[in-house]
Amino acid sequence: MYTLTTPTSQFALQTLIEVFQLFQSEPTFKAVATADVQLYRDDWPVNVTRFNGALTIRHTQAAAEFAASLVDEAATAWFDRGSEIAAPWQVRPQHWESFQALFRLDRDVRMLFSSSQIEAEKAAAKACGEYFQFSNCIDRAAMERLGFGFNGPLEPVSRQMNGRHEVHVAYALVANRPVPESVIADYRAMGESFKYGLEWARPLLDVPELRGALHPRKWAALAQVLRHEKIMLTSETVSVYFDAVRSLPDDFNPLAVDDRLHEVGLLQSLPLPDRFMSPLDLGTPVSALATRLRELVADNRRAVDLQRAEDELAKGHISKRLYRLKHQMALLDHGRSTYEWPNRFATGLAERNVEFLLSVLDTADDRNRISKQAVREVLGVKLRGLKPADRRRAVFALCGFDETAQSAWETAEAVRREAEQRAEDARRAREAAEGSKYRRPDGSLVSGAAHVDESIAEGFVELRDWRKGASRQYALVNPVSKEGRALRAKDGTLAYARTVLDARLAA
Repeated sequence: MYTLTTPTSQFALQTLIEVFQLFQSEPTFKAVATADVQLYRDDWPVNVTRFNGALTIRHTQAAAEFAASLVDEAATAWFDRGSEIAAPWQVRPQHWESFQALFRLDRDVRMLFSSSQIEAEKAAAKACGEYFQFSNCIDRAAMERLGFGFNGPLEPVSRQMNGRHEVHVAYALVANRPVPESVIADYRAMGESFKYGLEWARPLLDVPELRGALHPRKWAALAQVLRHEKIMLTSETVSVYFDAVRSLPDDFNPLAVDDRLHEVGLLQSLPLPDRFMSPLDLGTPVSALATRLRELVADNRRAVDLQRAEDELAKGHISKRLYRLKHQMALLDHGRSTYEWPNRFATGLAERNVEFLLSVLDTADDRNRISKQAVREVLGVKLRGLKPADRRRAVFALCGFDETAQSAWETAEAVRREAEQRAEDARRAREAAEGSKYRRPDGSLVSGAAHVDESIAEGFVELRDWRKGASRQYALVNPVSKEGRALRAKDGTLAYARTVLDARLAA
């Protein structure tokens, strides 16, 4: 037993690890003078010191001996049951946390040992072909004393070693082991007692009738459905739900719980989303092409949605009631398909918007299939299964362009795209050049872009380059004065100068 006192407070603690935890977490100890902190172990004084601003306790024992004494204190205080060692679920969560804190003491071993002690431990470990870590000393001591280390013992139900206390408590509850009331009370008091896949364990705290009544996997699946549906089980309703799922095999698909509860009337059918509760303005078709395109789009969407629901159900990815909802939504969505895209497409054709139509129709056969099908059915123009040149010619023909008009349009389009590309290249080059700095003749600094703009405006309009050793030099040169102003390829000024000079030539 440890007694820790300061001028304003006093603490009674069972183990030294709790003392270390208190030093780290209690704000009182950050401001109090070291001399005002008194620590006794069974009436024997323990020296408290300070390292790097934090209170700590240094020992003269070897690391292995100190680790054994720490573990033995924890074992005696919380785990020793005479002829057996307590399982984690028999230990209160705060005590398990203190046990786990033992393994974190080596985050700074200088808090525990002097430099000479640490060097001696490192040398001894190296002689044995090992690397000194105090957590390894703790782990060995815990294995010898308790039979498990940081990762905890093997959990009998999940058949996995786990250091999370809540995992052991959850599986102990579901197996109806005699979890101490103090442990149950601690978990009830927590805001979120079970997280990260263990949410199914929370009801087991409050309804004892749930414990041990179902296979753990079956209960976890049932609890997930109930949580999603916001159904709280009570002692009076437990038997109804358990009877509904008890006959399911232990290796069932968890969605089978949802199906079974729905079959017996314990779960209602899923409601339609709110969007189906209000009318939708579909619009008015601008032409027969728009009317047919809307029909094809709606039919295709319905077919895709229905098939997707069938596939998800067959693969066991959705419950039967979710399948029924998806099926119903697919049928209702068919009648809610609007004329927004069909009218846009039909208007583009009526206005001979070649650029837009090429982007939709001059594409591979597996793209925009429905729009191409509508054109074939309504206008009699085939667009799929053609060579690219023939397909492109067909799109122009839809707009009333003969081959001469098509050639003129494509030439103009190429010029326009080239101008756009030059403008984009200039923008990017200027953006890159803005990030560099150049010195003016008067000594002031300007950006690389301003350096290029000013130089060209002052008559430096010839771009020259030459070799200097292994590198190439660049400059803007004034053909009259023969002066030059340096450029660099890496900072973007060379590229920007080229775009500006090219634009001057094209103007």
